[in-house]
Amino acid sequence: MFRRLGRAIRSFLGFFVSVAENPELILEQNIRDMNDQVPRMNESIAMVKANVTLLEKEEAKYKAEVNDLAMKVKASIQAGRDDLAGSFALQLEQLRGALARTQGQLTTARAAFEKALNVKQAFLREKDRKTQEAMNAIRDYRRAQWQKKVADA
Repeated sequence: MFRRLGRAIRSFLGFFVSVAENPELILEQNIRDMNDQVPRMNESIAMVKANVTLLEKEEAKYKAEVNDLAMKVKASIQAGRDDLAGSFALQLEQLRGALARTQGQLTTARAAFEKALNVKQAFLREKDRKTQEAMNAIRDYRRAQWQKKVADA
């Protein structure tokens, strides 16, 4: 008896869900959901690009400092100030190490930026494909509804 009552309740719930379910609205919501993902992707790409730009500026700064210290080392050696030249040479080696680390990070960041752009392009292609499929399904649904009305008349 309880099983039959349970089936009856489930059938009523299924009926209400099927009445409330509109395929056209569901497909349109899916399209909106996909369009909402694009700004988030753009934000993440912008953050990766900002990191690349920051590392490029840091690299340029290190290169300028390395050139400046190299000139100071040469000038100190020419002036006969070996103690000063040694100090500058030590700073120069530290800067070269920092420059190498920054260049490695920059290479990684550029690769991440390119990958993010490729992922976005692939997503946009997939979004366009799914949008076109959804629009076709909506068109077919509307045609079926229209044909149903014509058949009822």
